[in-house]
Amino acid sequence: MTVINTNSAALLARAYGEQANRSILTPMERLSSGLRINSASDDAAGLAVANKMTANIKDYDLSVRNSVDMISLLMTAESALDQITNVQQKLANLAVQSATGTYEQQDRDSMELELYALVAEIDRIAVNTRYSDVSLLDGSFGVSGSNGSSVLPVSIDTFNTSTVGRTWGGRELFDNGDFGSGTVTGSAGNVDTIAGWKIYKDQIMLGQGTTPGATVVNGHNAPIDPTPTPPVGNSGGPSGTSAGDDRAPASGTYNWKVEDGALRVYSGLGLGGVQISDDNSDVRQITAVGGDVIHGPYIVSESSKTFLVGDKISFDWRAGGGEDFYSAFAYLLDESNGNTIILLDETQSSGSRGDYTEYQTKVTTVTTPGTYKFVFVAGALDDNSGTFAGGSLYVDNIAIDRARLLPAQQHLVSQISVLSVAEAENATNVLNYSIEQTSKKRAELGALINRYSSAIDGYSMMGLNMRQARSRIRDAEYTVETSKLAKQQILAQASMAMLAQANASKNAVLELIK
Repeated sequence: MTVINTNSAALLARAYGEQANRSILTPMERLSSGLRINSASDDAAGLAVANKMTANIKDYDLSVRNSVDMISLLMTAESALDQITNVQQKLANLAVQSATGTYEQQDRDSMELELYALVAEIDRIAVNTRYSDVSLLDGSFGVSGSNGSSVLPVSIDTFNTSTVGRTWGGRELFDNGDFGSGTVTGSAGNVDTIAGWKIYKDQIMLGQGTTPGATVVNGHNAPIDPTPTPPVGNSGGPSGTSAGDDRAPASGTYNWKVEDGALRVYSGLGLGGVQISDDNSDVRQITAVGGDVIHGPYIVSESSKTFLVGDKISFDWRAGGGEDFYSAFAYLLDESNGNTIILLDETQSSGSRGDYTEYQTKVTTVTTPGTYKFVFVAGALDDNSGTFAGGSLYVDNIAIDRARLLPAQQHLVSQISVLSVAEAENATNVLNYSIEQTSKKRAELGALINRYSSAIDGYSMMGLNMRQARSRIRDAEYTVETSKLAKQQILAQASMAMLAQANASKNAVLELIK
């Protein structure tokens, strides 16, 4: 068809030329960026997958960096423990040196000063071990994690001289000192036995002036009462001074029971075998001349405790009279020589007959070293100079706070001493154990360091694999894209050539109109 208004061949060549020119842009963009996917229109699903992989790669990279930081932190803590080990070994050498027995006390005093300095150095290292202002050995550092997370759990317990050593033993408590067990395990005559204690249901006669008491307790006479003749008549009756400590009553009995978690010892019973009791079930004694002080019953500990100067003994007590005044007494008895330390000497001086005190805590500081037993004594004061008297004493929560632990009780590095051969030998054992504890802690940190090193290798390899997978989805394949570019360039050039031929083909129409 010979027409000139519509050049179909030229239009067709132009269309293919424009298509080729557009197709050239895609490989050029990919070759320029290096990416197969430059926008969602290139591959929407592939873009979504590549973005998820990019997020995972960043997680792996951050995990590697965090692991490197954690290794640095753990190496800081392990380095501090290495220094602590060196100090512990110096302490162990010092203890072995003191334990040889070839040194005078003055030499050991000097060793003790060095020991204090080295112990303080361990605590100084522990307090000042930090990583970027994070304390590492005070028990505050910890990172939680789980098997399913990329965070490995780490915790470092408190590590100082108060936490390493033989940590067993705990606080020293006196045998059945809280009287939790009141079951009678034996009985002979007027003596009942419960766990840790013997209860003597009898009068104990204390001494007066310079004369020891007539009652023998564990092979020694009872001690002298510092206040043997208290004033009387404060609640009625004639005023004056007591007839004296420990007059023998005309008759009477003594008893005990565990009441409200405490041991109660009390005196009484009455006239002609007829029991006379007040509201507190106190059975009253018959006094001899009026105004008497009568002590009993009393309890004695079965075991002994060694005390040093400065040790503190504490216990809770309360007392009351059986329609009269109370007189409570307690002391320590050194069985080896009969020495005593008065723990309690309280006689009611005011109020009403039969009053009971509230619980009080009595604390006594030991001034004479020795191995002592406890003795607690109930008692009564016939304040109104009548014919009856009775008293109760409650005892509970006997505790010992040591100024300086005995060698066998120096369990921690902070408690050790080298002032004696026994203490130095104990210190050697404690330090050997503490060195083992330090080594164990260092081994735990070393295992964590190795674990984090393995985690770094794992995260790095996973990141590498993820990058390779993302590359296969996102990156441009240059051999393919260059081929596509060459193809489109050829097509574009060919279409332009054909467009020129199409335009030239209409020139033949001019021959028809000449």
